[in-house]
Amino acid sequence: MDDAESWYKQGNDMMIQEKNEDAIVAYDKAIELDPAHISAWNNKGIAMFRLKRYEDAISCYDKTIDLNPNHANAWYNKAKALRGLGQSYLDKANEDRVAAAKLINQSLALFDSADKCYAQGEVLSGEKK
Repeated sequence: MDDAESWYKQGNDMMIQEKNEDAIVAYDKAIELDPAHISAWNNKGIAMFRLKRYEDAISCYDKTIDLNPNHANAWYNKAKALRGLGQSYLDKANEDRVAAAKLINQSLALFDSADKCYAQGEVLSGEKK
């Protein structure tokens, strides 16, 4: 395959089969061929999120938003990833009482950012005026 759309479709097929690592490889090929392939960036973020690679997912959603600031789903997806990352900090804080205060503060900041992303997604999708 030598076109971005074919790689993108293969990534989608891998996602359906829950082969997220393989999907990421396919989306990377699509992005290599077409760095502005918005859907490939967004779906790569979804695959990263499914693997609990929240920071990588957020980077993909940020790229999607850079390419199209009105992409409501990317805002929603980023919010979910921020919440996932925040929850992972809370889970670590629960395990490591020494670092708890710092991790809780980091997670609260992420939850606040997630709320802002959700709000932007609602505005862009017409759910909120």
